[in-house]
Amino acid sequence: MRLPFVAEAADDLQKAAAWYESRRSGYGSLLVAEVMQVAERAAQLPLSGAPVRDMNPARDVRRFLVRRFPYSVITAIVNDERAIVAVAHGRRDPGYWHDRLR
Repeated sequence: MRLPFVAEAADDLQKAAAWYESRRSGYGSLLVAEVMQVAERAAQLPLSGAPVRDMNPARDVRRFLVRRFPYSVITAIVNDERAIVAVAHGRRDPGYWHDRLR
């Protein structure tokens, strides 16, 4: 089972991968691989992510940390199914993705 990426989350990942690749060859692909591993784990064990506070409980928003990179994969219930709503940097513009769930 795979979780779908909303368009904005796919864009988050593409931009982050491009940034890392521009800094060091191969790191963009490494980031994508790490995020995909987290996405697979989130699909298999959706309740294992840390709940995100101050969000609509019906959305069941969860955060999954990405190893080796300062990013999190954020999942939530969107249109009655769990989806990846953001690939968010841990310190850069925290919470920018919250508007995606309003």
